[in-house]
Amino acid sequence: MDDNDHDGQGRNSTFDSEFPNAGFSHSVYSPSGNGYSDAPGSGARQSSFINLKKVSSERKNRNTARRPEPGPIIGSSAAAEKLRETIALYADNDAPVLITGETGVGKELVARHLHTQSRRGSDPFSPLNAGAVPETLAASELFGHSRGAFTGAIAEREGAISLANGGVLFLDEIGEMPLSIQTHLLRVLEDGLVTKVGGKSATKTDFRLISATNVPLSQHVQEKKFRRDLYYRINVLSIDVPPLRARAHDAAEIAESFVASYAKAQDRKITLSPKASDKLLTHAYPGNVRELRNVLARAVVHAIDGKILPEHIVFDHDCSSATVENTVFDIDDAKNLVSRFVMMRALHISDGNVTKAAALTGRSRGTFHTLKKSIKGDDFDAAYHQVCIDVKALIDGC
Repeated sequence: MDDNDHDGQGRNSTFDSEFPNAGFSHSVYSPSGNGYSDAPGSGARQSSFINLKKVSSERKNRNTARRPEPGPIIGSSAAAEKLRETIALYADNDAPVLITGETGVGKELVARHLHTQSRRGSDPFSPLNAGAVPETLAASELFGHSRGAFTGAIAEREGAISLANGGVLFLDEIGEMPLSIQTHLLRVLEDGLVTKVGGKSATKTDFRLISATNVPLSQHVQEKKFRRDLYYRINVLSIDVPPLRARAHDAAEIAESFVASYAKAQDRKITLSPKASDKLLTHAYPGNVRELRNVLARAVVHAIDGKILPEHIVFDHDCSSATVENTVFDIDDAKNLVSRFVMMRALHISDGNVTKAAALTGRSRGTFHTLKKSIKGDDFDAAYHQVCIDVKALIDGC
């Protein structure tokens, strides 16, 4: 937003257009879906108040009715549940959403689930990977082009924005979008109008923008690789998708889902043995859910009799070794690591019950209380997963 974007009365016109009920206009919101309309004459303030109460009431009822849908977000961890709750909260809102997270965590999956849960769920979902399109073609892919706009443009073509009309435009890897395209996208978001490359007239468009990135956009802004005003435009609501290692025990549930999917696709019975499932929990998955999926796809091929065994679970060596932060060689450090593993394993088996864990190990309850205090509540799974990986690295010598 331009700092000098004011009207003749000293008001910020962009602010007025975004927040028409913020005391700067006599527009009231119509919950019927018609958007904002002018309130009549001198009764505007009273009408606005009445309508705002109605909107608040309907929104409250709508939010009460909305419950987190499991959908494709699999897992019983606190992190997975929080993700589902956030999606349910944002579903009935048309504000832009920025989804962040490492490569392979499932950002597009989250975007699609958000779309299906929203009022636009039956309308188009138009995806475009901004990092996969050459800069010379980016404008055409996003905005479309007219016939004869450039060499090779033998026919008119709709862009991702036009294809998203009424629904959702999903821009993956938006941090890789060229600056020249960012400028034009910002104009579309501000005006609600899109002009094709080589076109002479603009077309009204209506879509919800969902963007995703695996790079720190705020840093890109500081480095002038990403427009600050566009960053504020797309980052109204945010969803951070946690890496798989932060919800380690969801890996088994996700794995079962993948196996069931492969079994259905191949019309055969495929099962995951308990030991194979346990082995899946020993890896940190730097490639996240995408890596887990590939590991299982490979395992399914080798499970000729339909049962996936530990030997069928093969991790990429380079990725596996890269996940171990510190290889332990010092004897005292090794003892401390194993001791921590035994205590955390006992807590895990005892579902966090200190008395049971103490009985299992012969350690004092106070020792376990100290250990639990050193780990933040929601981080136990991640900490336990990491200590398992460190112990495995110690034993394997990798």
